[in-house]
Amino acid sequence: MDDNLPHDGRSGLISRLGKVSIAVLMSSFVVCLGCLTFLAFLWGANTNNAVWRSIVLAGWTTRSITITSLVLRWATAAQAATCTSMLAAILLQRGAVPLPAAAAVSIIRFDNTGPWSLLGKMGAEWHHRSISIGLLATLLTFTTLSLQFTSTVLLSQVGIASLPVATSVPQTYYGTDTYGPAYGPQGGVHSFFDTTPARYPAFAEWISNATISDTTAQHGEFAPSSAPGIIDTGTVVRAFLPFKDDERSRLIEYHGFGTVVDTRVVCVRPRLTNIVFSTDNDNPGYYAFRITGLADVEQKPLGFLRLPDDDGSKNNSLSFDCGFTTDADPETYGWPLALCELEQILGIYSVMDSKGFQVVPGPSYLLINATLTNYVTNLDGSDVWESITLKANDTSESLSLQFTLCMTAFKAQQLEINATRPASFPPEPTVLWNTSTATYNTKDVLRQFGAGTSRDSTARRGIFDLASRSWQWREQPILLAEGDDFDEVWSGFFSTTAAIWVISPNPWYRGLVNEAQYSIFTHMARSTANPALALQAYFTTLCAICYYERIIMFDTAAPSSRVSLVQVTRPLGWTAFIIVVSVVMLHLLLVLLAILIFRRAGNLSRIQNAWASISQLLGPTTESWIRDADTVDDKTVKSWLKDRGLSKTLVRVEHVQSRVQLVEKDKVS
Repeated sequence: MDDNLPHDGRSGLISRLGKVSIAVLMSSFVVCLGCLTFLAFLWGANTNNAVWRSIVLAGWTTRSITITSLVLRWATAAQAATCTSMLAAILLQRGAVPLPAAAAVSIIRFDNTGPWSLLGKMGAEWHHRSISIGLLATLLTFTTLSLQFTSTVLLSQVGIASLPVATSVPQTYYGTDTYGPAYGPQGGVHSFFDTTPARYPAFAEWISNATISDTTAQHGEFAPSSAPGIIDTGTVVRAFLPFKDDERSRLIEYHGFGTVVDTRVVCVRPRLTNIVFSTDNDNPGYYAFRITGLADVEQKPLGFLRLPDDDGSKNNSLSFDCGFTTDADPETYGWPLALCELEQILGIYSVMDSKGFQVVPGPSYLLINATLTNYVTNLDGSDVWESITLKANDTSESLSLQFTLCMTAFKAQQLEINATRPASFPPEPTVLWNTSTATYNTKDVLRQFGAGTSRDSTARRGIFDLASRSWQWREQPILLAEGDDFDEVWSGFFSTTAAIWVISPNPWYRGLVNEAQYSIFTHMARSTANPALALQAYFTTLCAICYYERIIMFDTAAPSSRVSLVQVTRPLGWTAFIIVVSVVMLHLLLVLLAILIFRRAGNLSRIQNAWASISQLLGPTTESWIRDADTVDDKTVKSWLKDRGLSKTLVRVEHVQSRVQLVEKDKVS
């Protein structure tokens, strides 16, 4: 008996494996590595990779993973079947199998369903040299069966994510033509005071980073400041983007025309004279009061402008006639604020105004904080309020009042802008109703307007960064004088600031204005102790309501480019991928190990050769009974062998007398 027949290792291995098996093993290795490479590409490619983006944006991520997993399963299953044939050959030559299983193991060299078929035939009574083969078959069974769940494992970490996608649009409607049919009165803008915003749209914002010391240009940027008796937001330019809610909620970059508004507000402490205080009998539905008098501006902010009266006078006093109501619970409802517009003869001019153009001041307003005396606990200490306590002539009610005079720049025009924000941002806020307190929860909205966070932290506020540029008029807007007020014929005005220029000396306080709008105004004032920020937030809200109500009227278009977030299906984690790669690499190592062992210890077998597998069953241990097994089942054969005491006989194939045949190895008691 000579197991070490002379042979050439390479040619012997090729002849023993056969061309089909070699082709299967080689091609499956290439396929497995290709599948892993493709999966690694899907998981790890840069999001700017054109091929990766085309797959993901076409919705082929899930299908690609499923198809790749299917190919990977086929390749590894084919490898496992070939390796099982090799392991069966090694087991028959170097190990030993129970005689009842010898026929099945021999046939496995020709055809099998996988390594589990070999494990089932080896039984529990293995020869000591069969342990390693059994372990190898067990590991192959584990990897082969595990890889049947490749797609399930991989898809467990595939989900919905946002992908930035850049597009160019030949026509984006951004405003109304000043001389077009859409421009003009649209049924009165007073209705905006009754509108509850469904959401507070994200805007783009640019804030001046100048300081008082270096702001010297007459029509340049104004720095934010706070000093005794005066508080100034500085130049804050906000731009509204010409997109409806769904498009805007996915937008992260926009390059094109938008409507920009100079939202600077300055509040100063006025000197009050000639005060007359009474109940407001014109509004019997509300417990309201009326106050008249003169408000004098003693501290002049940067950009202050006073137009001469008809008689040429330039004194800084403004008459007022304002209505207001009180509230006994400012802790719950915010400060009971009232607002009335003053004559447009003094105020601040906008950063949009240019030299050589006629410059008029923006509107000025008297802001009143009216709280019943018994409930005054924390009046604003910012030193821009003038506080007085009054008793009406026709009532015994005592009131503590605070007054501040706020000057606004609010002017608008349509400019080409660049607006950007990070890919991760909070959603546009809404005001929520608190049923326990019967008030609006405005926390998220106030954060959008800069309360409780750094004004330059646009990412936390969910708004866009507006790139710096010249904000001055490209051409002089047409000014129409109406009494002491001015109106501007400009499409930017039509879609934004028209909403606030209709505030008049008529009463404006709680009960006469939308409660959600009023809550933003009063809560902002109380939470920041900054009436300038509160008025800026409220007027921005009105402009936004006007803009997005009239967006369907826009008839002026220009090219634009944008980057929007598109919902795509893509890999979200690496754990599943690492598990699959680990199992595949273990599987390939087991296949290589099986090939190496077969090359050294399988020279008596021919893989996928049926006649050789059957012929080698003939030998001294089978000659006496094998011919009688032609018409019986395996169970009967096992019974014969048990009756003859051969059921525990271990056999293997050896080269005996010029042929390979089945011989008895050992007996296990």
